Amino acid sequence: MEMYYHINNSPDCNWKIGDEIYFGHEDNYMWRSFAEKGDFIELNGEKYSSDLITRHAFDTYTSKFPAPIKMQGYHFNPILTIKEAIDSLGNTLRIIRELAFETIRNSFYPELPSRHKCIWLIPDNEQSYDFWKNILQSKHQKIFKVIIVNGKIHRAAQKWLIGGTFPLNETISKAHKYWKGEDSGNVEDEVLFEGKIRILEEVG
Repeated sequence: MEMYYHINNSPDCNWKIGDEIYFGHEDNYMWRSFAEKGDFIELNGEKYSSDLITRHAFDTYTSKFPAPIKMQGYHFNPILTIKEAIDSLGNTLRIIRELAFETIRNSFYPELPSRHKCIWLIPDNEQSYDFWKNILQSKHQKIFKVIIVNGKIHRAAQKWLIGGTFPLNETISKAHKYWKGEDSGNVEDEVLFEGKIRILEEVG
């Protein structure tokens, strides 16, 4: 049985040595956060869509239109507005990427684990361990050594996930390369798994 590491950043994690845990029946935390969160700016106790507020702010900065009543209490700091717009754009692009990648997987690679339902594992080597431990730092971090009991696994190069305002055809091309495992074998690779793991030990 192959051994891997898994980094769990949930404050509610109560895994114990010997536990066997199945992944794949329900959406994982990453996809739920995309599906449920959205991007909002709170003004006067109410939430407004980030794109709407930043658009109104832009119109105000350019004197195109006066700020609407609901914008009372907004900071009207152009630098902060740019950051809000960039953050919102980044989240939207990630959602588009995840939808595109999952559509390609369903259509061409259905035998591989879904990014929406999988757990992420780390190969049992020191370089990969150190890379992902630093990337995924949090105050709730727990690191487990696990073995695969049964299931399906896929190793892919992380570079294909790097997104942007690319043409749709380029995103689709990256998705195919990701699911084909092209250029994988590096320390920063992602390992997706659906199935059952057993907890061997807590190592950090």
